Amino acid sequence: MAQSHDALQPPSIYADDVIWPSLHAPPTTDQDVEIAIVGGGFTGITTALNLAERGHQVHLYEAQRIGFGASGRNGGQLCQGWTTDFSKIMARIPQDQRRMAWDVGNAGREIILENCRKHGIDADIRFGYLHAALHQRHMAELVEMQSDWEGEGYDGFELLPDRRALEPHITTDAYIGGLYDAHSGHLHPLKYLLGLAKAAVAAGVTIHEMTPIRSIDAKSDHPQLHHDHGVVRAEKLVLAGNAYLGKTGPKQMQQRLAPVMSGIIATEPLGDNVINTLLPGRIAVSDCNTALDYYRFDAKGRMLFGGRASYMPMDNADITGYIRNKMKAVFPSLIDHRIEKAWSGRIGITVDRIPHFGTVGQNTFFVQGFSGHGVALTAVAAEILSEAIDGDRRRFDTFAAIRHLPFPGGIFRTPVLALGMSYYKMRDKLRI
Repeated sequence: MAQSHDALQPPSIYADDVIWPSLHAPPTTDQDVEIAIVGGGFTGITTALNLAERGHQVHLYEAQRIGFGASGRNGGQLCQGWTTDFSKIMARIPQDQRRMAWDVGNAGREIILENCRKHGIDADIRFGYLHAALHQRHMAELVEMQSDWEGEGYDGFELLPDRRALEPHITTDAYIGGLYDAHSGHLHPLKYLLGLAKAAVAAGVTIHEMTPIRSIDAKSDHPQLHHDHGVVRAEKLVLAGNAYLGKTGPKQMQQRLAPVMSGIIATEPLGDNVINTLLPGRIAVSDCNTALDYYRFDAKGRMLFGGRASYMPMDNADITGYIRNKMKAVFPSLIDHRIEKAWSGRIGITVDRIPHFGTVGQNTFFVQGFSGHGVALTAVAAEILSEAIDGDRRRFDTFAAIRHLPFPGGIFRTPVLALGMSYYKMRDKLRI
């Protein structure tokens, strides 16, 4: 039976579906710990679990409840690969690391499946994913994507060259074709995250909720975290707050991450007849626009429809009508169904959409900027972080060597970013 949630828990339908665990309260004194982790999302919790299983003593600090950020309220899309074209990553790393980088981009699914099997997590995982093309440029991009991936040995794709080929998967006039991926899919993100948290606690991790970190001394040989009740001194520190770390993070992280707002609406449960008419395989779908729309039916038969990338803050009143109209453009028959809930949250993106790995000083590690593929990529990023802290820095150092450009700074940061997003939205609208 689900437990009701309050304002401190993720404001999404997911919070109504879970039983919330009892975790540790904020520390009341100074602490000396081996490894401190800031951020209770996918990256932080998975890293904590991995390190505890390697024999380390781990304390994790979360400003709100576990899953309050993007990890607990995202669209649940479990996507294989990187957010950007693989060729862009290849241009940034040594040639002899090509296969490693390819494998990292596609390792998240298997890690998640293994975590669910090993720890008994029922995360409502379902496979089947459609990259939907709105026009011929999108189709050309998908044909190239299929060629590149199959050249690396990927066997999950089926090209759907026209509307007739789409019919077994989706009923809509919105798209001209697409690329079906049998190895990607969707899950209930909060069920998965809380399952990981339970496993982490069982492995010895101490998770402190409601512990906002006010300042961070990341460059010290013994990094320090300052909170309302004292100081945490750590031998190693992991910063895993992504877009929710904000101005608390070191400057080199702030400058290379932009928080993008994305909103989601959830309909009332629609029933098998409606679902089988629209998405008979209950697959996840996203279109190919820069500011893309993404959607799926969850295990209760609710349509979760998300979109509207924005650098400006949004509230639920702003997004409901806007996203409902987007949903109507794809599925006109859904316009009269009740919207059960609407919410929004921050996604961290980098300039080139490649995750940003790095260090501050000798003993502070971080990764950020999953740019919309965080469900899968955080799983393997946590593995890479854990390896590095344990002394094997080969994969970490390869990605940390990628140079990330900073976003525009100062008072012009938000207007410039918003202007850039407007350009891409206009390009998508004009289909050029």
